[in-house]
Amino acid sequence: MSVAVISLILMTGSVKQTGLPLEDPLNWWIYMFETVTSEMLPGSFPATDAEELFTETISTDGLEAIGRYILSRSLPPGNLPGENSFKLAVQGTVAGEILYSEDAFETRCGMTGRIFADILPGLFMDERLSIWAGSDENPPDYFTPFHRGAEPGRHLYVDWGYIRWNHETISISFGRIPQKWGSGRFTQLLISDNSPPLDMLRVGFSLWNILEFTGFTSTLNSDSCTYLTAHRLDIKPLPNLRIGLSESIIFKASGLDFAYMNPVIPWYPVQWNERVDDNAFLAFDATWIPLNGVETYGELLIDDIQYENTHNRPNKLAWTAGISTFLPSMKLGTVAEYTRIDRYVYSQREPRNYYLHDGSIIGSGLGPDADRITLSIGTPALWPLLTRVTLDHTRHGEGTVQEGWPDSVQTGGRFPSGIVEHSTGAELHLSWYPADFLEAHGIVKNTWIRNQDHVSGENGSNLTSSLELIWTW
Repeated sequence: MSVAVISLILMTGSVKQTGLPLEDPLNWWIYMFETVTSEMLPGSFPATDAEELFTETISTDGLEAIGRYILSRSLPPGNLPGENSFKLAVQGTVAGEILYSEDAFETRCGMTGRIFADILPGLFMDERLSIWAGSDENPPDYFTPFHRGAEPGRHLYVDWGYIRWNHETISISFGRIPQKWGSGRFTQLLISDNSPPLDMLRVGFSLWNILEFTGFTSTLNSDSCTYLTAHRLDIKPLPNLRIGLSESIIFKASGLDFAYMNPVIPWYPVQWNERVDDNAFLAFDATWIPLNGVETYGELLIDDIQYENTHNRPNKLAWTAGISTFLPSMKLGTVAEYTRIDRYVYSQREPRNYYLHDGSIIGSGLGPDADRITLSIGTPALWPLLTRVTLDHTRHGEGTVQEGWPDSVQTGGRFPSGIVEHSTGAELHLSWYPADFLEAHGIVKNTWIRNQDHVSGENGSNLTSSLELIWTW
């Protein structure tokens, strides 16, 4: 696992930075850079430390202008150079959105306030709060997933807030930290940004640009003393190949469990032999760039595998496979991705061990008993206008996380299970960046649904469109 994660640097030298927020649509384009450069992204996001990642080869691939813009957006507020004196910077955004869906208009608005303090060499603090209101009780798009409050109306949330100390090889962070692991473009199976950010203690180190490690212990529910620990090792045996090995475990304890907090031992045998009914996961992911402009990637999640199956019970597996390309001559980027998640993945016998945080899946928001294929095509040819078209088809069975893991479950069932809901979507996404402080996003999407809500023969379609303006100060 790595705490030293990707930072986009399009020039020589080294600059401290914090990276793009995970919900920023520009993240789609960060992956496009990886397909046309000799450097590889680490397996965890967002960026935290400066690395020289993208070089002058970008200028020949039609990505230079957008690359430099992403760089400026990835820097801390005020573009602090990280000198040896205390520096403080404040940044904010104002967002307004109009949404049309199901013959009705909805309005959403919101503000964020961010403070960044460069305290000492290698030590900084980063915090952001958001407040928003929506006629449909939803925030504007591109806000960090939030902790859901019980009261309707205005909402005030801590999107993130942490302090971090970085050394040449070691990093220690404490606070509320958003992140996602793996190379999936549209979903991540073990750790994603589908749920609100976790409050954690996180450590990491990197060695020789070959090994990167991250480990954290976090609180899922302090009232019930439920914790999530996870660790990750990224290995780069070749310049064009990255392999990620990850493990996470949900457990309940009256205090911190130092066996699970130990970042360097495998937790599965600890859980199997020394604990009872904790929920453990293993994950493997990889990225391979066989040639310039082409990238393949995949992820395998093992929730449960029946290697001593005496009751004919099914395995609980999930996997993603994808390919991404960028064609410089046409200034065209493409992604094709398929994800399948078996029934009962993210579930467990004990409801306290469901793989949820604040009611949302910590892994893929697609959920169990489902699969999806996604095709996306984008171009920066009209920069500062970015254009992207996405098509997807999803099959979702009747299984949910909340159904648990019944003792009566056996293999041989159909996938997806029960009455399958089929959903096909087509989306046009336009993003316009006329100035550093202003951006606009327009989305038009139509979704066709068959067997809606798992009711046989219940079909429908839904056309939605939205326009959002974001001003940064």
